[in-house]
Amino acid sequence: MSNTSSNSNVLTTVTVPTYSGTSVNEIPLIRRFWMYLISNCASFICSVFVLYYLLFDKNLRRGLHNHALIVGLIINLFALVLDIPLVLYRLYYGIVLIQVPFICQLWKYIDTVSYTVLPKLVGWASLERHIMIFNERRFLRSKNRILFHYIPIGVVAGYHILLYMIIDFFVPCQNTFDYTQHYCAYQSCVYQTAYAIYELSTNGVFSSVCIAFFSIALIVRVIYRRYRIHRHVDWHKHRKLTLQLLFIVSIFYILYFPLIILGIWRYIIGIKSFGSQYYVYGSFFSDYINFLFPFVCLGTIPNLKTKIRKILLCWRIKLSAIAPRTVNNLQQPTGQTRITANIA
Repeated sequence: MSNTSSNSNVLTTVTVPTYSGTSVNEIPLIRRFWMYLISNCASFICSVFVLYYLLFDKNLRRGLHNHALIVGLIINLFALVLDIPLVLYRLYYGIVLIQVPFICQLWKYIDTVSYTVLPKLVGWASLERHIMIFNERRFLRSKNRILFHYIPIGVVAGYHILLYMIIDFFVPCQNTFDYTQHYCAYQSCVYQTAYAIYELSTNGVFSSVCIAFFSIALIVRVIYRRYRIHRHVDWHKHRKLTLQLLFIVSIFYILYFPLIILGIWRYIIGIKSFGSQYYVYGSFFSDYINFLFPFVCLGTIPNLKTKIRKILLCWRIKLSAIAPRTVNNLQQPTGQTRITANIA
């Protein structure tokens, strides 16, 4: 698709993204562009802020409950830096920025990895919170930390990184790339086989069930311990772990689960056009999982307000230091001596 001479014309003549035969004309293109741009910039700043403290603060870095979030934030940061800018360029100009098949494959690879790894990390974190709150002594031994903490996180991230690298870059397929479409309309030929059912079962159903079951079970277990059998649980100590998990899970309840359930139902009934209008908006707003994830991770940082005030104060001091100043040199009248005062 050729670009017009002015940006305003481009914004009104580009191809409208479609999903399953339904367009998103209800959301103006310029509004979609600015929604993604503002959200991506804010999410990038928040990601850098959270990762800085999680990686360079020794106490936060050693906290086992932060490790899954650190891995998720790093993977999510790649999506914010590499995936979303390509989406923004295509939204604005109606064509892919770099029209090379490898870039299209890389684009699809980064999006798929972030979209599959984050739910599984949250699902594992939901299970791990049970151990941290109700059986925290299990992690006192280094052997248990390796078996039940480091290895699961490494397997979840490493498995999907390697799997989709093979699918997107090494499986020989004959693809036709359309540089006016999202991801250049690229999709590996693997999805035309029984692997599509496997991915739907593992990445869709399994992740959703894990997040829903373990997060709800955590709430029920805490309430049961406190009010039914009156066993001691240090709620003040573990309140932050529980609430942090619930905030993270909430974005998946809103933006992830409905789309997965709709996809499963469409596969069962065999009608791909079923719920197309919702599927359009669900697909569009699914990127807000990446945008909102750093913000729900802010709760891991203690004394957050104090840290933000210090950053703003330093920023204001630097601005005042580099701001131009006007110095008025007052001439002394003839015959008079300047009087100076020595201030200790």
